[in-house]
Order: sequence, then C-alpha cells, then structure tokens
Amino acid sequence: MKLKIEKLIYEGWGIGHDEKGMAIFVKKSVPGDILEVKIIKEKKTYAEAVIKKIIKPSLQRIEPPCPYFNLCGGCEHQNIDYADQLKFKDEIFRETLERAGIKTEILPIIQPSEPFYYRNSIRFFLIEKEDVQKVFTRHNYLYADGLVEAESCLLQSEYSNKILKTIAKTLNSSDKKLGSLYQVKIREGKATGDFMVELITDSDTLPFENELKGVLKKMIKIKSLYHTISYGRSPQNIKRRMLSGSPIIYEKIGKYTFQISPESFFQTNSLGVKTLYNKIKEFTDVQMGETVLDLFCGTGTIGIYLSTLAKDVVGIELVQSAINDANANAKINNIKNCEFVCADTNKWLSKNKTVKFDKIIVDPPRAGLSKDLIKLLSSLDFSLLTYISCNPATFARDIKEFESCGLKLKKVQPLDMFPQTHHLECVGIISKKV
Repeated sequence: MKLKIEKLIYEGWGIGHDEKGMAIFVKKSVPGDILEVKIIKEKKTYAEAVIKKIIKPSLQRIEPPCPYFNLCGGCEHQNIDYADQLKFKDEIFRETLERAGIKTEILPIIQPSEPFYYRNSIRFFLIEKEDVQKVFTRHNYLYADGLVEAESCLLQSEYSNKILKTIAKTLNSSDKKLGSLYQVKIREGKATGDFMVELITDSDTLPFENELKGVLKKMIKIKSLYHTISYGRSPQNIKRRMLSGSPIIYEKIGKYTFQISPESFFQTNSLGVKTLYNKIKEFTDVQMGETVLDLFCGTGTIGIYLSTLAKDVVGIELVQSAINDANANAKINNIKNCEFVCADTNKWLSKNKTVKFDKIIVDPPRAGLSKDLIKLLSSLDFSLLTYISCNPATFARDIKEFESCGLKLKKVQPLDMFPQTHHLECVGIISKKV
C-alpha cells in the first residue's frame, strides 16, 4: 500500500489515510514521507502498518546516527532533526489539549538537556547465538517479544557503552554458556560520575561471577555492583546481593545530593531534571511559612527541592523502599522540615482531608489520577496544585475531571525530557475558580 504521512501524533506514530479515508499509523515515519507500507494490525476505524520501502523521503527526514534505529524500539525520532522534533512535540501537546477542549496558556516547549547521552538508567538483554556468541539486545519494535542486537545506545553515556563492551568481551572470552544470566542494568549519577551495575539472573547462580567481578571492579567509576536474582523474571520477586562497592550511588541536582539505590525511581534524564525542578519551583511559588503536600513523592526529590521556604513538606508514597530513600535524602541534605510517609494516597487523604496545605504537588505514574482521587483533591483547602505528568493524554483527561470539580488549569509548560523518543513531560498549575 502507498501512503503519505501527514503528521506525527503521540506515542511515536506517523499518520496517513488510505483511499477509503481510514487512518493508518506507522512508526518511524516522518511527516511528508511517501511510503510503501504493510498492514500488520487492522481495527474497525484504523490500522497499524510498518514501512516496507521509502518511495520518497520527507524533506525533514535525516539519516539516524544510531545503526540500530530502524529496528530498535528505544527511539522513534532519530530520523528527524532535533529542532523539528521539538516543533512536532509542541504541536502534538497543543493538539492533545485542544481535542480535550482545554483552554489555557500553553508555554513554548523547553529543551532541558542535550538530545543524546542523557539517560541515567538503561537495561540490556543478553542472548546466546548458535555459535555460543553472547550479544546484547534491546526491544525490537516490530514484534511484541522481539529483540534486536545492539552493542551500544546513543542515549546513554560513553562510559555506559564501555561497561557493556567490557561485559560482552568477558562473556565471549569463554565457550561457557550464559545460563541464568539474561539482563544487565546500568545506572549513572550524571553529576557525580558514579555508576551502579546489576547483573540479573533468573536463578541464584551467577555464571561468569568471578570473571565479571574481576573486570568490573577495575572500572573505577563503578561504585556499586550487584547480582540481582529475578525469580521467574518477575519484577515482583527479586533478591539482591552485593558483589562489590557500596549499596548506593549518588546524584546531584542543583545544590542537593540524592542517593540512588537499586529500587529507587529517579527521573531518567538527570541532565534535564534541574530545568524541570526549577519550573516546578517557579510554578508552585512556595512562600515563606507555607505548608506543602507532595503526593506520589517517590524518593522525595521534588519535596526536598522545594523545601527552602516552606514551613513543612509532607510527602506521601506507597513504596516503602522509596520512603526509605526519601528519609535518607532529607538527612543527607540536612533538611529538617520534610516528613515522608509510606501510605496509600487515597486512604491517607481521606483520613487527613481537614488538614490545610497551602500548596499541593502531584506527580503520578503514567496512568494518571483516578476520578475518586481528583474529587478528593478538589475538596481540599489549598491555594495552588502543581501537576507533573509524563503522559499528555492522561494529563488532559485528568484536567477535564478537575474542571468538572470546579478547578481551572491556569497554565502548562511542556518539556522534552526524552529526546529522540515520543515521550513528553509537562508541568501544569491548577487553582480554584474565582
């Protein structure tokens, strides 16, 4: 089928229409491309397709710098100049809010970091080929469970890629089988130069343990080395043991230092976090003596960053390991006015809805907020609510729900925290209607 790509939409799709007017979604396409495509999934109102041949490339199409781009699912837009990526993302964000019927001030998109080498966390799968060669792989976007060989990634640092090469060379120096070793995770403190490496197996045995421990201990930037056992390859059934170094590494954002443990969630783009947090700080505008409620607080980074003028900051998070990190982070930074509580957000708010907070911070997972939580939040006594989202679709949905509860989105700032991918962050401020 011949198809012209009309524009980009969210989640990395280019969209065109067939002769009957049906929408056809194509990953890795560029607006203006004329393509020969193959339908791989068909629904009543749309179809998904893959590129078979580029008949005439868009004037905005460039050669992607990554040799794995055409198959790897880690990026969607390396074939578009970064200035154009920003323009397209800005348009997509505005259209998302417009389709939802949201009228507000939308500030121009911000570029918080360089477009490459920004990731502070990445996973690679290991597989064994027929000749017993061990190779690293990433997700192949064409297949649900497909993998593509990838020796490196341009979104992570050169040192991370050096770690991968060192591991691959060590594994391939022997005919011994991979056995239970199936994944490697690398975490990095961009400002500190600290690295954490997890060698992940699906059983208690770590093949190549002595060999890997020996070579990785010589890489002076690796401050933390773990053997992580994921029984049944399940993220819910994990045990860890230290192989060498410290149990944690550190990252610095502005004047603050944060610890990162293997369980920690930390913004993927460390280089852009300062820009994001400064925007949250600007929007929230904490005044001397105000109280701040930080929901879905994770490891406490936002609450700590905003704590300077506040009288008190209370952070709520369901995951105990995150709360442990939050309390440690407050101690590291000598912050005395932050309290972090391990609790379900809905249940905690229901019990404490008479407590007055001047400002509320909400940074939920990609799925956004439930209707019940939005209603509960809307009933609270506050002057301003700052909503941080990594999903424009659920952000728009939730803003409509806030509006139905009598609140108003005053303005919103999109930020490209994830260059080369479809992902997009935004910060909005919500207030009571007057």
